[in-house]
Amino acid sequence: MGGRILEQMEAARRSPLFAGIADRELEPLLKCLQAQKRAYPRGSLIVSEGETVTQLGIVLSGRVYTVYEDTFGGRSIISTIEPGQNFCDAYACTAGQHTPVSVSAKTDCTVLMIEVSRILRPCGALGEQQRQLLENLVHLLAEKYAAMSRKLIHLSGRTTRRKLLSYLSEQMRLAGRNPFPMPYTQQEIADDLFTDRSGLSTEWNRLKKEGVLSVEGGLLRLNIPPCAGADCGEK
Repeated sequence: MGGRILEQMEAARRSPLFAGIADRELEPLLKCLQAQKRAYPRGSLIVSEGETVTQLGIVLSGRVYTVYEDTFGGRSIISTIEPGQNFCDAYACTAGQHTPVSVSAKTDCTVLMIEVSRILRPCGALGEQQRQLLENLVHLLAEKYAAMSRKLIHLSGRTTRRKLLSYLSEQMRLAGRNPFPMPYTQQEIADDLFTDRSGLSTEWNRLKKEGVLSVEGGLLRLNIPPCAGADCGEK
C-alpha cells in the first residue's frame, strides 16, 4: 500500500464521514472515491465565492473557515472548521447552486477532497460501505443544520451583551465544564456573531469587571447559570 493511501486512511479514521467502516475497507473505498489530499498555506483560498461546488472537503490538519463578504466590503466569518470536520458538503449536494461564501485557510492546512457524486453512486462491490457513507453524510448535514440553528439563537439577542453571553454559555456546555477553553480570539468571536470588534471588547471587559466572566489559568469561567439567546439577562 502506498504512503499516500496510508496517509489518507489515517485521516479517514478520524473523520465521522467514515464512521462504521472497517479499516480493511478504507483502502478500496478511498480508491473508489478518488479522494485527493491537498495542502494549502495560511491565508490561501480553497473555494471561491460564486463557485459551483461538486466536492466536499475534510480538514485533516490546521483550520479553515467560511467567510461571507458583501458588496460594501463587510466581512463575516460564517463558521470555523476544525480537523475531522467537513466543509462545502451541503453546497456539493445541491443541484449546481453557486456557493455564496468562500473557504480560506486560517492556518497552514491539509484537506481531503471527495466528489459527492462518487458517494451518491455505488462503486463496484462497495455497496454496503457506500450505504454507510450516505448515512454518515445525512447525519453530518443534520448536525450542521442544528449548529446553524444554535447560531441563530445567539444572533437572536438584541444586544451585543446577550449575543456574547449566549455564545459563551454554549462554549461552556460544549466543553462540559466551567472554567472552559476558548480557542477563538475576540475578533473571531465578533465575526462569528456579526458584531463590531470594539463593541464586543467593551462588553467583554464589562462582564469581567462585573465578575460575570473571569480568566483562570488561560480558561474562561462564567459565573452565571447557562443561558441562550433572549434568556441571557442584562443589567
